[in-house]
Amino acid sequence: MQPWLYILMSVLVAAFVGGVTNHFAIQMLFHPRREYRIGGRRVPFTPGLIPKRKPEIAASLGDVVASYLVTAEGLKDLLATDAFRDAAFDKIAARLESAVSKEPGLTPRELALRWLNEDQWEQKKSGMAVWLRGLSERGMDWLWNEKGWSQLKLSEAIPGWSEDSVSRLSTRAEQLIIQSLKDEIRSPNGQRLLRKLTSGLLDKAGGFLGALAGMFMDEDKLLSRLTPVLLEQLDSEHVRQAVRGMIAKQLSSAGDWTLEEAVSKLSSGEPSLIWLKSKAGAALRFEEWLGQLEQFDISRWLRENNVLWHGWLRSALHAGIGLLDRNMHTIIEAISLPKLVKEQVEKFPIERLEQVILSVSGKEFRAITWLGAVLGGMIGLMQSLFVLWMQ
Repeated sequence: MQPWLYILMSVLVAAFVGGVTNHFAIQMLFHPRREYRIGGRRVPFTPGLIPKRKPEIAASLGDVVASYLVTAEGLKDLLATDAFRDAAFDKIAARLESAVSKEPGLTPRELALRWLNEDQWEQKKSGMAVWLRGLSERGMDWLWNEKGWSQLKLSEAIPGWSEDSVSRLSTRAEQLIIQSLKDEIRSPNGQRLLRKLTSGLLDKAGGFLGALAGMFMDEDKLLSRLTPVLLEQLDSEHVRQAVRGMIAKQLSSAGDWTLEEAVSKLSSGEPSLIWLKSKAGAALRFEEWLGQLEQFDISRWLRENNVLWHGWLRSALHAGIGLLDRNMHTIIEAISLPKLVKEQVEKFPIERLEQVILSVSGKEFRAITWLGAVLGGMIGLMQSLFVLWMQ
């Protein structure tokens, strides 16, 4: 064989062997993906390295991620940066501002119907009203029985109760009562009532006095004389003092009532707590409120209160990040990051893992294959030259 042909063949064979060897070495990282047995004995190098060591790789990767990549200190440093906070604010604000531009306006009902149908939403709304009513009743039970509000005196329950406050309240009540009486006397209804009273007085007078009054004073004249007298008497100090004294006496006495006694005077014999619950249920119209709330125009409110909700968002974001920062170690421990990473890696299909690695390192693997061919060729060249030299 010609020397040059011998050298060429040696180089080609060695390059082929080197390239194929490196190629199969890379393939043996992922293949075969399962174990093969012949005669009860496991075939060597089955499964491949990564499928065989997948649990150990997962555990090691979990430890590396938890110890060096995703640490409580690293996350706290990230949360503390202005760039992160600004980015978080911009993301949330952008989502809210997209709602602002919606026509027609975005409402809670529209949001709910993205996940629920009409019947489900109506059921949820009814259930929410029942829950709110039950919550209010349980709260009243707790305050009335557990916190002892039923035995709390009015003077203790009403803030600022004192003799001075009773006196001021009595004066204010007296003014309202006197003014209301004066307005009622001047009103057509009050005049009709006075006319009826004067007519009754003349009828009951009887005898000579009644006949004399009927001759010289009819109902209209008597009414015109009586009205100013009544108004003047209502404005007199002794009447006002009498009304104030009566009110102050009642208020002073009421200050020693317990809340249960006070409510019982209004409930007409019905148990106090049951009466309070019925009145609260009538006042707290949860179904009506929820019906109004579901039609609330979120978009319009956001447009009209842009500065306000931006400030609220920044404050809420700052508070939320502060809460995360203070509890980061607890959160990391609670989610058990090494275990979580290990479980996720173990669930990850080998086929998908191979695709990911090859998409990232495919060029390097091909370079390794060609490097094996080049090194093999160099070895074949040196070997052939050495053999020819020895001859």
